[in-house]
Amino acid sequence: MTGVVLMSATTLFAETDNATTLDFSADSTYSQTKANDAKSYHFGKREVIFDDNGIHFIKDRYNFDSSFDDDDTRRPLQTADYQNNANGTSATNASPSSPKQKKYRYFYSNLASLELGVARFASNPLSADISDSASYLDLNRGIQLGLCIDAAGVPIISRRLGIGVGLGVKCDIYSFSTKNLALAKADGRLIHYADTSKPYNKSKLTNTYLTVPVVLEFHNKGLYVMAGVEGNLLVWSNTKMKTSSGDKDRIHSDLCQNMFSYNLLAKIGVDCIGAFVRASMSPMFAKDKGPEIYPYSAGISLTF
Repeated sequence: MTGVVLMSATTLFAETDNATTLDFSADSTYSQTKANDAKSYHFGKREVIFDDNGIHFIKDRYNFDSSFDDDDTRRPLQTADYQNNANGTSATNASPSSPKQKKYRYFYSNLASLELGVARFASNPLSADISDSASYLDLNRGIQLGLCIDAAGVPIISRRLGIGVGLGVKCDIYSFSTKNLALAKADGRLIHYADTSKPYNKSKLTNTYLTVPVVLEFHNKGLYVMAGVEGNLLVWSNTKMKTSSGDKDRIHSDLCQNMFSYNLLAKIGVDCIGAFVRASMSPMFAKDKGPEIYPYSAGISLTF
């Protein structure tokens, strides 16, 4: 009788152990399924993760969770990653991969930004003076508005140093000191004169460019520094003259400006706030068709 009781107890414990093992295996499979169901989305430098535990926001995407690979998919958890704690719960035993062993295929640049700056002219690159021959283009105020997005990134040293390529649009708005200054094209050259036909009190020139910046960029925690070149394609140019009564005369025409140009570009910032400097290495007007002036600008940027 005793032997029967012992045999039954042994069988009972064995069945219990088997049941525990099956349950644990089922839980592991369930955990793998849930881990694979996690969704990750990027918004600029921010990452949003949706999983069974809710919504998670990661402000700095340079420090991804160790369970996410570089291609933004969660590594499937294996049964060997789990071990039983003293209280019967399971915990992951996976260790994050070493940064030296991780190979990144993409570099996340801070080129994606909104820009607001001051725009001016100069008679020579990397200077701030304007010659007497172009003094009629003296500015009362100049504003530059810009928008850029990340297009591509190539890592050089992990996520610290890399090459960033962007695509953007830039708008330069120049208000001249001479309030009735009129610009036009005649005989293949830029001409200017004071228009007294109306009581003008404002004269503007607006240039809109498509831009392609290519920069070398360095990251250190929240700090970023970049420098490079920026190609420009002039897609729109117009002049506007306004009277005191509110009447506006707009002229969209070719003012002998260079369609293609390039700038030197530098940016520095912390987190999402930065500053930029941009200096054109190409004259605004075609050679011998207008004054030799080079635009430059500086301002602040908001990275997203």
